[in-house]
This record gives sequence, structure tokens and C-alpha cells, in this order.
Amino acid sequence: MALDPTTLRTLAAVIRGGSFAAAGRELGYTASAVSQQMSALERLLGLQLFERQARGVTSTEAAQYLYERAGELLDLVDQLEGDAERLAAAQAGRLRIGSFASAGAPIVAQVIARFLVRRRDVEISLDEGEPHELFPRVVDGDLDVALGFRYDLVATAWPRDVQLTHLMVEDVHVIAPRKHRLARRDGVDLSELARERWIANTEDTAASRCLVALGASEGFTPHIAFRSNSFATVRGFVAAGLGVAMIPNLAHEPDEAIATLPITRRLPQRKIVAATRKVHDNPLTNAFLAAIRHVTASMTSTPVAPGAISDS
Repeated sequence: MALDPTTLRTLAAVIRGGSFAAAGRELGYTASAVSQQMSALERLLGLQLFERQARGVTSTEAAQYLYERAGELLDLVDQLEGDAERLAAAQAGRLRIGSFASAGAPIVAQVIARFLVRRRDVEISLDEGEPHELFPRVVDGDLDVALGFRYDLVATAWPRDVQLTHLMVEDVHVIAPRKHRLARRDGVDLSELARERWIANTEDTAASRCLVALGASEGFTPHIAFRSNSFATVRGFVAAGLGVAMIPNLAHEPDEAIATLPITRRLPQRKIVAATRKVHDNPLTNAFLAAIRHVTASMTSTPVAPGAISDS
């Protein structure tokens, strides 16, 4: 037997009730079981804790001392048990998430706001990056969940140890300055943009590789004059008349200086996914995934079957 919280609670109940029987009624034990616990505690400590009498027990100075000191400990134990219950119920704890930049305002901000409605004790941290930067951090345990994407026309390999939950599919648009020569057309063949100056993301991104692959499918190589991984910057360059660009729907915002060209061919799409470890021990992860699915359910351009699949 060890000096544990259960034994200390029994000790406290005996002192409050003045008898083993009263303590048993309070705790749901028999008087005999309480007496045996206290006798074992006395043997463990080498102290007399109670003077046994016919109608009850009288606590000794040693028992009173232990009772007073145990109060603080039991309060901490109660608090810890409550914290453990909230952790198990996904009501407390720490959640580390990662996301790509263009999902920040339309998805991540909405998800976090929804997620925290009844979770004031949850601490959330957010890192931004490309999927190839974030997904390995999920595998390593540095992040609990990360949002990422893949573009049509671009071969994508994910780490083998991630579980992917497919969330939504979004369209991709070609944008041009409002005064562009093709802006008022009812239909634009992509090949008509072969000689245009393009604004794109950096070469190592899936968005840039998708643009190059799209141009190749039409028999031309896009002339990329400016590069930025900020879609706000890309839109700014287009609005300033410096070229055309291809951007996903999440990054496409109304702008009087920008026109969306009506491309006649089907453009590639971007698939949004959430990556988690195949085996994870954070109860908050599943709750956060549920919030993501709720937010993205009405945003998709193409329906996505529910559920998660392992992909690599």
C-alpha cells in the first residue's frame, strides 16, 4: 500500500465524519473496509492516526496534520483529474496546426473560430508553409494536422506515414488586367495567351509547375516575368497591368482592376487535403478535422466523398 489520493480522501472523510461508518457512507465503502484502510495506513506510516472508541473515532494530532497538508494535494489531484477528463473529451490541451497561406482567411480562421467556441482551455499554434514543408513535420510529430493541396497535372508524392483527409476541390482561374485585349471576350482559347507575360509562384511550387504543364499541353512555355508566393502580390501585379496569372479560387478576390478570362478549355483544379499521422494520440485532432470538414463542405467546386484515405 502507498500513500495515494484514494487513501488520503478516506482519511479526510473519517476526520470529517468522526467515524468509519460515516466515512463509508460518504465514499460508498463498508465501515470495515474503511477501518482496514486506516489500519494499513497507520502501519505504513508508523503512526497512530485514530483512537478507536465504541461510538466512533477521535483523530490524533498526526491525523490532523496529515489532513491539513493533504487538502492542498487533493485539490491539485482533483484539478488534474478534471484536466485529464477535458483532455480526453477534446476540451483542453494544445493543438499544433500548419496551413498554406491562401487557406488562412477563408478556411483556417473560420475553422479555429468554430473550434474554440467551447474550448477556451485549448492552446492553438499555427505555422504556414507549402505542403512539402509541412507534411514531414506532421510525420515527425511537430504538427498535429496540416492543410495542403495538390494540383492537377502535377505529380505529387506525400510522406508514406501521413493520413490524408480529402476536404474540397477548387477551381483555378486565369486573371488579366481589366483593360486586357481579351477581357471582354465571351471565350478565350488558352493558346491566345502564349505570348503573354505571366506572374506566377516560385519555381519549386506546385502552382508554378501546374502553369508550366498547362502551357505545355497547349504547345507553349509560359514566359514568367515575375514570381511571388503571395497571391495578393500576384493579383497586385496583374491589377497594375504587368501580366496575367493563374490563381486558385481561394486566392481569387473581386477587384475592379482585374478581369477573369473565360478560358474555353477545362482548367486544372486544386484539391485541398488535411494531413495527420496515421496513429495520433491527441484527442483534439479529430475534433479539429470535424471543424475543417464543416467549414469546407459548402466551399468546394466539386463534391468530395467523405472520409479519409492513406495516400503517398
